[in-house]
Amino acid sequence: MVLVNDQAVGTRLTKAPRTSRCQRFFARIRRNPSSPQLSKLNSEPPSSVGNQYSKKHSVSCISLYLTRPTTPAAERPLGFRVAETHQGENMNVGVPNSVRRKPVLADMWGCLPGEVQVQILSYLGPKELVRCSAVSKKWHSLCFDGQLWSNLDATGYYNKIPVDQLSRIIKTAGPFVRNLNLRRGCVQLQNDWRLDAVANACRNLLTASLEGCKFEQTTIHFIISRNPRLAQLNIAGLKTAGNRTCRLISKSCPLLESLNVSWCSGMDARGVKKIIEECKNLRELRACEITRFNESGPMQTIFKSNKLEVLHLGACESIDDAAIGIMMEGVDPEVDPFTNKPKAPPRKLVDLDLSRCSNLTDQALRSMTGNVPNLEALQLGGCVSLTDSGFTALLPTLGKLTHLDLEECSELTDATLLALARGPAAKKLEHLQCSYCENMGDQGMTEIIRKCPGLRNLEMDNTRVSDQVLGEAAHAVRHRLSPPNSPPVPGSCSPRVALRLVVYDCSSITWPGVRDILARNADSTPSTFKPELIQLKCFYGWQQTVDEHMKRVLRGDRDSANRLESKWAEHMMLSEDTTLGRRRRRRQTLWDDGDQFIGRRRGRSGCVIC
Repeated sequence: MVLVNDQAVGTRLTKAPRTSRCQRFFARIRRNPSSPQLSKLNSEPPSSVGNQYSKKHSVSCISLYLTRPTTPAAERPLGFRVAETHQGENMNVGVPNSVRRKPVLADMWGCLPGEVQVQILSYLGPKELVRCSAVSKKWHSLCFDGQLWSNLDATGYYNKIPVDQLSRIIKTAGPFVRNLNLRRGCVQLQNDWRLDAVANACRNLLTASLEGCKFEQTTIHFIISRNPRLAQLNIAGLKTAGNRTCRLISKSCPLLESLNVSWCSGMDARGVKKIIEECKNLRELRACEITRFNESGPMQTIFKSNKLEVLHLGACESIDDAAIGIMMEGVDPEVDPFTNKPKAPPRKLVDLDLSRCSNLTDQALRSMTGNVPNLEALQLGGCVSLTDSGFTALLPTLGKLTHLDLEECSELTDATLLALARGPAAKKLEHLQCSYCENMGDQGMTEIIRKCPGLRNLEMDNTRVSDQVLGEAAHAVRHRLSPPNSPPVPGSCSPRVALRLVVYDCSSITWPGVRDILARNADSTPSTFKPELIQLKCFYGWQQTVDEHMKRVLRGDRDSANRLESKWAEHMMLSEDTTLGRRRRRRQTLWDDGDQFIGRRRGRSGCVIC
């Protein structure tokens, strides 16, 4: 008999197996099962608990109680104190080293599938891929995987990457490359012995740009002949490309849609004619500075095909009125007895560039009248023989015109601008270039600004325009995009440039007109607030102040912009007074936006105030 808590308790002495203190601790502690595997441990007899916990994988599944045990005090074993833990303590405290589980550092990158690794690396640029290839052999093979180089554009890094790396990239990724751009990127490859292997590796190209390269003719032919699925080819500026190259293109690339052979001095219009005849899908042709277009054969081929939508023949001095007539109406066209005009299907041209074709006259414009209804962009800059007569006949028939270039057409006057503003394309016009048209003035420009609400770019430098045009532009931009019901709330949308004006070297433009533009941009009155701004390019002496004013308006600091505009106006008035001798002040104190003194500057024209 043994007295325990003043009570007699019978005892029977049995020899228990010897166990360590830690084993007894884990055998008695309460377990919180958190998974199906732990629930199986509770169903096993106590005799096997010690063996279960001795296993290495089961220690991490034991969780100690975070509060005091719910076992009644009378049922607690004598001489045994249950361990209490607090939240946040280490779960392995008190666990022997033989049982404690060691952390395993998992290779997260190695566990990813190869497709996922390649997809992650696809977000890197060419420079980063080359640098990552030096990490290990595995990374080297991943970084040079062909799937990462389907679009190979060497324009940005052609002069920074070693020739062996560039050739390795092209050879490794050759079968995967679809879009190859070696524009100016052949500097290292032009004299390298690996060039033939590089050219032979690319056999599935869809687009290829070799502009400015110095490849030999055999290399160019090698690339063209091994890529029959080419849809876009740019070999502009290749002196080694000739009419033989054109014949090879016509035979090897039947799916060609876009071709650029501008400034290829080794070919003429006869080679271009062969390509137009054989490549039925050709929609875009750029052949600037190509000779022998005055012959009837090439222009008659363009007339018969009638599939070209983009045609650039700039600086082709051989083009004259007869060539344009053949391209628009054909050779010996049938004449309609009622209208006395040649019968010809309308052309599908959308973009036509005839700039610097100095032999064109108004007769060429009359040949185009009514034959290009889908024309959206027309470039006639440098055609000095064109007059108002040809444009007044052509412009009323262009209902989709958005871009018009009349630079250096010195014979044009306001009559051309009035015909454009009153024509069917006034609502769609976005870009107008009439620089160096010295006979154009306020009347035509004001009408263009009023009648063309979609105008985004107006270049009128070296013309006779005055401050009236700037004031009309400020008024038009303020009202043309106003909402129908209520004015917009200031700050509802960020400001953006809605109209770009170029007025430098215009002798009638003065600083009050420029100030009208600045005041309109910084106007924050709720009834007149507009997020659309006017970007102005004026005299060099004023341009820095105008640019600084625009920066402040774009970042939303209109108060600072207004202060800059007022100080600039004061400075200009002081400069005028000083010039006229009304009063003389040798120095003017300047203050920045925080009303802090920044120094003194001499009052002179062109001073930048910021």
